Amino acid sequence: MDQALYDHLGGRDAITVVVGGLYSRLLDDEQIAPTFAGIDMTRLRHHMTLFLSAALGSDAVYAGRDMATAHAGLQITDEMFDRTVAHLVAVLESVPVAPELIAQVLATIAPLRSEIVHGAAV
Repeated sequence: MDQALYDHLGGRDAITVVVGGLYSRLLDDEQIAPTFAGIDMTRLRHHMTLFLSAALGSDAVYAGRDMATAHAGLQITDEMFDRTVAHLVAVLESVPVAPELIAQVLATIAPLRSEIVHGAAV
C-alpha cells in the first residue's frame, strides 16, 4: 500500500489522536472494558499507533505480536469486534475524516476479524 491513506488521514499525529479516542471509548464501553483489565494502556496505545500507522501505509515498523497471538485467550466475540469498529468509526467521524477514507480504513482492518475473534457469543 502506498502512503496515500496514511497521509490523507493526517499522519502520525492524527493516528495518535484516533488511537487515544478509540481507547477512551473502549474503556467506557461496559462490554469491552473488562478485556483491558491489567493491561498497560500506555504500551497498548503505542503498539496500536504503530500497528495502524504501518497498516495504513506509513513507513512505521510494527514489531509486536501478530493479531491472532495478541488476542488469543481474550475471548473477543464478533459483537465485541463490531462494537470496536463502531467506536473506531465514531472517532474517525469526530476528527473528522471523510467517509470514503473511513471506508478505506475499515477495508484495511476487516480481514483481521478472523485473527482477533476467538470467543463464542454469549
